[in-house]
Amino acid sequence: MIAEATKTTTIWILEDHEVFAKQVRRLIAAEEDLACPHHFSNPADLYDKLKFTNERPDLLLLDLGLPRKDGLEVLADIRSIMPEVKVLILTSFDDREKVYRAICNGASGYLLKTSDPDEILTGIRDVIHGASALSSPIAKMILEGFARYGPVHEIEPLTSREEDVLRYLVRGMIKKEIADQLSISQHTVDMHLRSVYRKLHVRSQTEAVSKALRQGLV
Repeated sequence: MIAEATKTTTIWILEDHEVFAKQVRRLIAAEEDLACPHHFSNPADLYDKLKFTNERPDLLLLDLGLPRKDGLEVLADIRSIMPEVKVLILTSFDDREKVYRAICNGASGYLLKTSDPDEILTGIRDVIHGASALSSPIAKMILEGFARYGPVHEIEPLTSREEDVLRYLVRGMIKKEIADQLSISQHTVDMHLRSVYRKLHVRSQTEAVSKALRQGLV
């Protein structure tokens, strides 16, 4: 009986640090079931590749500190252009806002560049098989952030427009950007935000975003 061939998982890397990118490619190349045929040092090169070929990866390793375009914007673009492709953040940024925004915008995992090679490989395999991958400090941060606001309670239902405003808030947009997206004034955005804060029993954007994620409101 002929053994079934192992499927090779194709991985692309978007990372502007050449030395680190080469290290990760070597790590991947040493695995029989993984391949990394492409590395892009800036978003423009990745977009050009997607524009002129039908080739797609199974997984994109994405840094957030990229030249000329924020990595979170690239994440949103990728989720729109090729929603079937899984995205694993591999970055040096460990601040709470970036972590929350990345996960909310569709990242399947969030690893720090300080992770050891085995952790990176395990994270890649976990994401490919449908699980999430989080560096220990990131997982701890998320749990502490959720625990800070106590147990989950029922809240007064949000209106559809309040949900829209909260959704854009979670994506990290400022009031002017939210107003532009919804074709309303910044004053109206303020009014909706005040109502959202009141219904969620929070006092700031950070608290609103954390509670929205914790309770699955958006």
